[in-house]
Amino acid sequence: MSEKKSIAYAECVAQVFLFDLFAITECFLLASMAYDRYVAICHPLLYPIVLSPKRCFQLVAGSYLMGLTSGVGQTISMSTLSFCSSTSLFGVSSILGILISYVAIITTVLSINSAEGKRKAFSTCTSHLIAVSILYGACFFMYLFPRSHSSRGTDKWAVVLYSMVTPMLNPLIYSLRNKEVKEALRRLLKIK
Repeated sequence: MSEKKSIAYAECVAQVFLFDLFAITECFLLASMAYDRYVAICHPLLYPIVLSPKRCFQLVAGSYLMGLTSGVGQTISMSTLSFCSSTSLFGVSSILGILISYVAIITTVLSINSAEGKRKAFSTCTSHLIAVSILYGACFFMYLFPRSHSSRGTDKWAVVLYSMVTPMLNPLIYSLRNKEVKEALRRLLKIK
């Protein structure tokens, strides 16, 4: 963002580590949340047992452990200049977890007879799907499209989207599921 276009080696290593740590952690947190939705919709009676506070802690700790493992691996690879694709491996495995969860969710929801039941089940997943779509959409755009000089400006916007906008939107996206927040927003919009 500054006029200076270079950074010190130690700053570069720290940037790679922190970026990878938080990006992979977020991917696995989204996968854990997909699992949460899966259990809530496909096995609602088992939800308190399957997703006990201890299990929730394990899912969060595991997400950070995966991020830490990837961050350390990428940092070591970068410092020895032997670049590997471990980040891709972790990213693909987390999106695979999300996809498997949602295939099971969709299968279960389609078997629900009432339209109201289907609507409630899908509304449970809406905020999560928005967050997943924003994050992975920007990542796919960044890493799957071919590079060209004309796309450099577009690449910068994609980086801003998935590194800054997505984390800022997550609290808003998830808080809109809360009835009190919805009511406060309605009152605020009526006033204005």
